[in-house]
Amino acid sequence: MHLQTWADISLIFFGGLFSIIAVSLLGVMAFALTKLVTLLDTITNKMDPVIVKATDTIETVQRVTANVGEKADQILTRGEVLTDTVSSRVETTAGVVQKAVTGPLINLSSLIMGVSKGVEVYTRSNSNGKNHK
Repeated sequence: MHLQTWADISLIFFGGLFSIIAVSLLGVMAFALTKLVTLLDTITNKMDPVIVKATDTIETVQRVTANVGEKADQILTRGEVLTDTVSSRVETTAGVVQKAVTGPLINLSSLIMGVSKGVEVYTRSNSNGKNHK
């Protein structure tokens, strides 16, 4: 045999060997991908109930949060109304007290001042009258 024939045979042999190795590697990768898809399906099936429960929980939390927000708004509104009512009543009471107490106190103060002035004038007039006699 010729040297070129041996080179051709070697080239064909190694080309075939590398082709078989490449096809084998592709087969192993296809098998691994099939196993990976099966594993991902299993994980997905196990995660579906968890996702459903998480979704239900999130919906419940949203409802509760909305209810709490509504209740907080109602409480704030009632607090504001109560504050306005108490403030109005305090102002009314202050006005009533001012009219009921301040007016008579001014009158009493005026009376006391008048009586004091009268006593002072009387005392002076008695003193001046005794001094002239």
